[in-house]
Amino acid sequence: MSSPAHGAAREHGLSGRPAGGPQGRSGAGASRTVILTLVLVGAAAQVVLWLAFDRGAVAPSVFAAAMLLGAWALVLAFGLLAARYISSLQREVDERDRVNRETVAQVEQLKAHNEMLQTLARSTDVTLAFHALARRVARIVPCDRVGLALLKEGGQEFQTYTARVTEPERRARPRVDLEFNLERTHIGQVVRSGQPLIVDSFADQAADYLDANVLHQTGFQSGMVLPLLSKNAAVGTLNVVSRRAKAFGPEHVAALEPIAEILAVAYVAQQLQQSVARFRTMEAMAELTLSIASEIQSALQTIIGHCDLLDRAHPDPSLHRDVAVITRQALRIQDLLERMRVAAQDRLREIAEKVQGATPGDAAAVSEKSPKP
Repeated sequence: MSSPAHGAAREHGLSGRPAGGPQGRSGAGASRTVILTLVLVGAAAQVVLWLAFDRGAVAPSVFAAAMLLGAWALVLAFGLLAARYISSLQREVDERDRVNRETVAQVEQLKAHNEMLQTLARSTDVTLAFHALARRVARIVPCDRVGLALLKEGGQEFQTYTARVTEPERRARPRVDLEFNLERTHIGQVVRSGQPLIVDSFADQAADYLDANVLHQTGFQSGMVLPLLSKNAAVGTLNVVSRRAKAFGPEHVAALEPIAEILAVAYVAQQLQQSVARFRTMEAMAELTLSIASEIQSALQTIIGHCDLLDRAHPDPSLHRDVAVITRQALRIQDLLERMRVAAQDRLREIAEKVQGATPGDAAAVSEKSPKP
């Protein structure tokens, strides 16, 4: 993954020299040149006036007025130059401050990405990783609460998880808060469209959207919903809400999109791992079933063999009828066991092919179709 901070550093000149450094030096040099020129012009004008006054070519009143006007002209020129120079310094300081804030924000994002990857490396539970990183998300995008909505099997319902961003109300472990349908919810709209959504006022949409109504009733005013996209298919949403109206903008979407992408990949990987675990459980149970079926078949062969011997050794017709019934039922059980064995092997092969060839976009389907142990 490319580093956004490095790109910003290259863009704003942070890779080795201060932004605007050469321009600042050239501006300072130009200002010094202008000041020196003004001083020289003023000095030459004073020399000319003094020589004219000394020779009597200029009256004393005119000389005094000229000297006063010249002094004030120089003061005014120096004031304008100083104001211009201070303005240029202020612009340079503001630019440096802006670049510094952007770089700090991007470094914070990289720290969040790194912490998220480390958390996911220790545990495949996406909800635990999300809960551990909630405060980091809140530092990137100021908010009052962070939420995660994950699609359940079937793709028609969500399970939502909420992480408080203030220490006193943080939970030890995440738990499902509410369940929503795709219909009449902002999270359902985002999953269908695959596009981020910024809600400036929950009060305006509380009558049309169930999740907006719930958030409005709990005191939140605005929010932002980002899709968790995996191969252009949404598997859930990352949500942030605030108690202030119009608290979020496009810059916040750009800041959280990489985190949403990491969560999507992690969630799909978790689904695949669960599918593999189910397959292994089914495989172990199928092997046990096949082993027991083989033992039953062996016992049935023994029963059928003894029935054949009894049928030949005893001419009693009633015994022949009983032996024939036992033989038919034993053969029937054999046929059922064979069909069960073939069906189990076919199902194992089918699930193995799905797990081995699954892509991130197919994880939900594999998880849904995998048999429950």
